[in-house]
This record gives sequence, C-alpha cells and structure tokens, in this order.
Amino acid sequence: MPPIYICILEKKFLMDSKIIKIGITGNIGSGKSIVSDYIEKNGYTVLRSDLIAKDLIVNNQSVKRKIVNLFGKETYLNGKLNTKLLAAKVFNNKKNVKLINSIVHPAALRKIDELIRAESKNSKIIFIESALIFEAKIEKMFDHIVLVYSDKKNRIDRLMKRENVDIKEVLKRMKYQIDDGKKKNKVDFIITNNSTIQHLHQSIKFLLRVLGSLSKMNK
Repeated sequence: MPPIYICILEKKFLMDSKIIKIGITGNIGSGKSIVSDYIEKNGYTVLRSDLIAKDLIVNNQSVKRKIVNLFGKETYLNGKLNTKLLAAKVFNNKKNVKLINSIVHPAALRKIDELIRAESKNSKIIFIESALIFEAKIEKMFDHIVLVYSDKKNRIDRLMKRENVDIKEVLKRMKYQIDDGKKKNKVDFIITNNSTIQHLHQSIKFLLRVLGSLSKMNK
C-alpha cells in the first residue's frame, strides 16, 4: 500500500458546498510544491498561496505602501522589491514576521477567495497550497487538509541544496513554523515524503482517488 495515512476527524465529509476546498500544507522543505505540481499535472486547480503573496508584495500598491511604512522605503529599489533586505529584516525578528503577515495574509486570503469563486465554475475540487494554514489559523476555510510530512533531516538537506544556504539559516526559517508533529492530529490526510519520488507519486494518486470518490458523493 502506498505510504499515505488517512486520518478521519470528527467532521462531515459531505460538505454543503458543491466545491471541495483542499488545503495542502507542510513545513518548509517537506515537498509541498512537488505534491502540488503532480496534482496540477493531473488536471486539478492548485492555488499557490506563497506565489499569490509574492505577487501581492511586488505588484499590489496597498500592500507595498504598508510594507514601506513599516520597513522603510529601501525595501523597494526603483519600484522593485529588495528581497534580500526584506528577508533579512523579517527572518531575524519574530515581531517583524507577525507584522508582514498581518499585511500580506488578509490580502492573500481575499485574492484566494476571488480565485476560488472564478475557478468554481469549472472545478469540483480546488487545492490551495499554504505552508501556514495552522500558523495563520485559517484551517476552517478548508473542507479537508493534507499534510505533506518529511523528517527534519530530509527537510534540512533539501533546503540547504535548494536555497544554497547553511544549516544555521535553514533552522532560523524553520523556527517560525509549528512543528509538523503537532499538526498530524489536526489534518485529514498525511502524505509522507521520506522515500523516492515514485513512492510520493503513488501516495498522491491514492489521495486523488479518495478525493475523487468524495466529490462524486458531494454532488
């Protein structure tokens, strides 16, 4: 059997809405994006909250003004985001993490809601990838939540290679997320990503079959 564990919590599987909203979460380096990529390639709509947030930070005038007011006009150079400077200010200060989240999260949620409404005309299931579902306390907006779980060592190794950073920088970023062991009892599905890409794909296929059955029951 593929390495996927299904946890059924005390809530209805048949939702009132015809659209089933599935949250995909997992701590940094867990492989959320790989899972989302595979789901997307199988014809499903996946909204990436991280990409939506980045677009808002770069292009949304209201968000940009608020960031400049809090972190200084040097956060944008010639109208372009000074990513390195903003990251240095945010990741080194827990208060600043909360501040930028208070700016970006509400705008991102409004945009996601807008996109869900637009996509709902053609989709029965919509996936929303978000690393901070529990940190942002937005779990109630989803019908079901999938946790992509990977051992800490694997996540550290992936991040060091992907971001070309040292372990100190990786651990600094990790400390702003709730330990994923604490999230396991709060989700409906857990996909483990500690093995090969083939095993991961098997797990996702199994998940999609289960969700496909739920969508048929939800007509």
